Amino acid sequence: MRRREVPPMPALGAGELRQNAVRRREHTVVVTALSVSAVVVVLLTVGFWAFFVHTFSDPGSPALVGIRIDGDAVTVKSGQCPQDRVRRVEVWDGGRERLVWRGDRPLAEEGRRGLLSLWDGKAYRASSPAGPPSELPATLDVTVDHDPAYGVSEVFDIAEVRRAVVPPGSYWTHEGVRTAEQIDGILDCGNSSSP
Repeated sequence: MRRREVPPMPALGAGELRQNAVRRREHTVVVTALSVSAVVVVLLTVGFWAFFVHTFSDPGSPALVGIRIDGDAVTVKSGQCPQDRVRRVEVWDGGRERLVWRGDRPLAEEGRRGLLSLWDGKAYRASSPAGPPSELPATLDVTVDHDPAYGVSEVFDIAEVRRAVVPPGSYWTHEGVRTAEQIDGILDCGNSSSP
């Protein structure tokens, strides 16, 4: 078989060279735009996913924290959804930002459900220091961490709490005296149910 010779291509003119350069630029712009769009779509998808995971894992409204003082006994009630459990409670001297006491993993079910006796080391897997402070600070900053990974915090003026008339089974809050059920009822827990 005999090879047929292909005649050489004629040289491109300036107009044709310009057109080819424009087409290459257009192609580059289209590919870049598609790549950037794909990255933006991925970032938006990840952002929406993170937003919805956060929204559905945290209560829809801020939790309320109550406190009662009976002599040397200090009890805190932290509002929480039925499926949540207390992981840790920390008590800080609100005026000096110094840790006064900490209790990890309450042992009793009522503690895990947010009814927390402060200074009672036997009620927790671990606590430090072992007992109550010699004198309560003027303000207590109480932080309660819950599973799954959210927490509530409140600063209490001890003189104001001591002046309040708090009936048995109730707690002083910044919104007035409330029962444990009222404190838990403030949260918007969606359709959660007890475990």
